[in-house]
Amino acid sequence: MVIPGDLVSPAFGDGSGRRKKEATIEAIINAAGDLLAEKMGSAPQAREIAAKSGYSVGTIYNYFTSVGDVVSHLVLKRQTDSMKKIEAILLAHQCDQPVDTLCAKIVESIFAAHRATDPIVLRFAYKMSVSQSASPEVHERVVDRLIQPITTAIRRDTTGTFRSYDDQGIAFFLRGIAYLCRYPLLEGSALYGTPDHQRMILTVMIRVMSQSAQGDGGRPLEPPAS
Repeated sequence: MVIPGDLVSPAFGDGSGRRKKEATIEAIINAAGDLLAEKMGSAPQAREIAAKSGYSVGTIYNYFTSVGDVVSHLVLKRQTDSMKKIEAILLAHQCDQPVDTLCAKIVESIFAAHRATDPIVLRFAYKMSVSQSASPEVHERVVDRLIQPITTAIRRDTTGTFRSYDDQGIAFFLRGIAYLCRYPLLEGSALYGTPDHQRMILTVMIRVMSQSAQGDGGRPLEPPAS
C-alpha cells in the first residue's frame, strides 16, 4: 500500500525513479476521482481506472491492494491537501488578530473544499475508502498535522482571546470538528455544506478555542458578521 503526496514511503527511493512512481500513483488516483465524479458515486472498475489513467490493471495492483484502496488514497490526498491549506492559514495568522478571525478563515477553507465535490460523490468515496482501506485510522489522524501550528498560533497570540490547550486537547478538538463537518454528509442530511452548517461549525470552533472576550462582562466571542 502506498500513501500519496508528502506521505509517500522512503522505500520508493530518490531521484527520477521516485518521481516516476509518484507521477504514476498521482495519475491513478486522479483517474479514480474523475470516474467517481462521472459515475456519480458508483464504484469504478480497475479496467476503467486503467483506461482513464493510461496505466495497466497490473500497474494499478502493483501500487494498490484494491480499487477501494485507490479511493482511500484519493480521499486521504484530498484531506491532506485541505489540511495543508489550513496549516498555511495558521502559520500566516497575525498575533494581533483575535481567535474569531482565525476561526472564520479556517471554516471558510473547510467549506470551500467541501463545495468542490458533489456530496453524493464525497459520501460514497469516504465510506468506500474507510471500509476498504488497509489503514482506515489514517483518515482520522490526518487532522493531527494541525496540532503544532495551532499551538504556535496560541503561543504567539497577543489578544488574549485564545484558550490554551495541550496537544491531546487540541487533537480531541480537531477530531470533534472533523466529525461535526462529516456527520451530516454521511447521514445524507440536507444540512451538509449549507450556510447554516457552516455557521454552526464556526460557532462551535470559536466557543471551544476562545477565552471570554475582554472587557465585556465575560460574554463569549461570537462569529464575525458575514
